[in-house]
Amino acid sequence: MALSWCPQLDRGTMEQSGENTNEDVKKEAPGDAISIKVKDQSGGEVVFRVKGHTKFEKIINAFCQKKSVDPAQVRFVYDGNRVNPQATPDSMEMEEGDTIDAFLEQVGGGSSVRSAC
Repeated sequence: MALSWCPQLDRGTMEQSGENTNEDVKKEAPGDAISIKVKDQSGGEVVFRVKGHTKFEKIINAFCQKKSVDPAQVRFVYDGNRVNPQATPDSMEMEEGDTIDAFLEQVGGGSSVRSAC
């Protein structure tokens, strides 16, 4: 098998005709897009493909728009911590396929006890 130079590949990477070599495999670099799942209380999932520097505010707004809910009424939690809308997947050290949980904030629930006199 003859080796030939392929101008589409970076810096003269060599390619065997019809076969991929190790040099052809793209490695995940910082800043590459990753998939993040947002899971709601009913088990429904929405997958977002985002870059590491994308603010969660954008993901939160897109999720809430898709689910037709007000972003102020939903709490987003990753690894037990509330997600800051100004944070990014890189700043939270997220990896491909990580899941964020979305909880609808419940209003009320307090008891109003009246004493009988």
